[in-house]
Amino acid sequence: MAHTRDDVLAAIAAGFPKSARARVLDLLDTYGVNPYEREVARVQLAILTLSEKDEEKLREFTAVAKIDYRDVLFWAEHPEEAKADTPEKRQKVRAMLEKLGLPPPADLLE
Repeated sequence: MAHTRDDVLAAIAAGFPKSARARVLDLLDTYGVNPYEREVARVQLAILTLSEKDEEKLREFTAVAKIDYRDVLFWAEHPEEAKADTPEKRQKVRAMLEKLGLPPPADLLE
């Protein structure tokens, strides 16, 4: 599904008070000014999702996107996979290391 500028504007209107919308849009628009900053609307929507209607988080995730936009896309579009540490992931890593005959690090044993 292609994302549009209208989608971004609608998400801003849904998530931020009218008094903050211009400021939020200005901040979001700092992403996409360089040629390597791709998929502008999609990335901006991901930033809005991750920000949870918090301008400081919006600023942080915009900065991350300017370094590598794929991070915010992954975090927003695959939140369960993006969790740094789940019991299921720990078990998968332990099983993989076991198959390879390698002892798991101590922090995986907890």
